[in-house]
Amino acid sequence: MRNERYDFLHLPEEFHKQHKTCEFLLYQIEDFILKDEYKKLRTQTIDLESELDLSDGENILNYLSRKGKSKEHNEIVTSHVINALIADICQFLQIALFSSLQERLTVTFSLIRKPFVYDLIIILRLYLTEDFLEKFNTEDYFDTAKLSKEELIELINASENMLFTKSIKASDVYDFIFEYSNSDSLINMSNKALHPSTTRNENNKTEIQNINFVFSTKENHKSQWDYIYRRLPFLLLYLNEILECVIFNHLEIDDEIYIARLTCKLPLKTNCLKV
Repeated sequence: MRNERYDFLHLPEEFHKQHKTCEFLLYQIEDFILKDEYKKLRTQTIDLESELDLSDGENILNYLSRKGKSKEHNEIVTSHVINALIADICQFLQIALFSSLQERLTVTFSLIRKPFVYDLIIILRLYLTEDFLEKFNTEDYFDTAKLSKEELIELINASENMLFTKSIKASDVYDFIFEYSNSDSLINMSNKALHPSTTRNENNKTEIQNINFVFSTKENHKSQWDYIYRRLPFLLLYLNEILECVIFNHLEIDDEIYIARLTCKLPLKTNCLKV
C-alpha cells in the first residue's frame, strides 16, 4: 500500500483532492509495471524446438523471425513496447505532479505533454492498427507517433469503444489534447510552457512584452493549477482505461483482477469527469 501524501508544499488547499485523485490514477497505471499479475509484460517464456539452432550471438527476436515464428516474435515486441511506454509515462507524470506541488508549473506542463501527445498515440496504434508492428519491425524511418489530423481523429474515435466509462467521449479527448484551434488544448498549453515565444498559432500567440509562462504571477499560477486539476484527472482516467483494455486483452488476464481494479476506481469516476 502506497503512503498517502500529506505534504502539499505550495499547492493551494482547493486543489488537494484533485491532486490525490491524479496520484491514485497514476498509481493504477504504475501497477502494470510493478505487480506480479502483469509480469508477462516484462518476462516472456517461449517453447522452442529441442534442437535449437541459434547462431552465435543471434538475438532471439531475429531467430524467431528467421524461423517464421511471427506470432511469438510480435507478442514479445508488443509486451516490451507496452511495458517501456508505461514506464516512460509514469516517470514523466510522477515528476510533473511533484513539480506542481513545488509551484514549478512550466515544468509540469512540459512533462505532461509527452505521455498524452506522443506515448498515447503509439499505444493506440499498436492496439488498433493492423500495420503498426510490420512498420515498426521493418522500416528504418518509421515515425511511431506521426499521424495526419484525419488519421489522429479516426484513431481517437476508435478508442472510444475500448472504454468502460461511456461518458468519456473521443471528441473531448481530441479537443483537450490535440486541437490547435483550442487555446487551452494540452498541445497549445505545453507549447507555451516549452517555447519562450509562440507566434505561428493565433490561439496561443505570445503577447507583447511577454515570454509565455516565464513571467507567470501568483494569479497566473492559480489559473494554471485550475487548468491542470480540471483536465488531468479526466486524461488519466482515459489513459488508465485504454491501458486496461490493451493489457488485459494482450495478456489474457483473469476478469477478477479487472473487476478488482474497476471497483477500486468507481468512487473517482464522477469527479474525474468534471472538465
